[in-house]
Amino acid sequence: MQIWHMEPFPCGDRRLPHHVFPPKKITTTQLAQLAGVQYYKVDLDDTASMKKRLSAVKTEKNVTFTDVFTVSPTMLDFDDKMEQFYEPQIQKDDVISLVVDGTCYYDVEPEDDSWIRVQLEKGDLIVIPKGLSHRFTTTPQNFVKIQRFFSRKVEGTQG
Repeated sequence: MQIWHMEPFPCGDRRLPHHVFPPKKITTTQLAQLAGVQYYKVDLDDTASMKKRLSAVKTEKNVTFTDVFTVSPTMLDFDDKMEQFYEPQIQKDDVISLVVDGTCYYDVEPEDDSWIRVQLEKGDLIVIPKGLSHRFTTTPQNFVKIQRFFSRKVEGTQG
């Protein structure tokens, strides 16, 4: 996982890093302090460790449903979906995502027009607190598989 402050008004391809200049990276501790975002590294190759971490997060966040969501150019209406994902949104529940494969960005906005970009890769688990403005996009690889966790049934999810 890498985290940095984004340029205020990024132009061009949103799948690029869009660092401020000079780059201003921050730590997971600073991310938690600034935005309330939690981060965990999950060893997907160690089944016992993975189950223990996921069980703890599921219990703490009252997770009852999960699904696996793949974002790639093969999905129906890919460009339209990417536009939708990049629109800032605020959820009523925590957004909990584990990257199973590939890479992506979650951008969070702890203050108006002040975005922090979080680059996630395989094994990264992020918890974005409810009420925090955020958005999502892929990296130039255009591929990510995410396991999503929900505290209640959401349309299109599997139990």
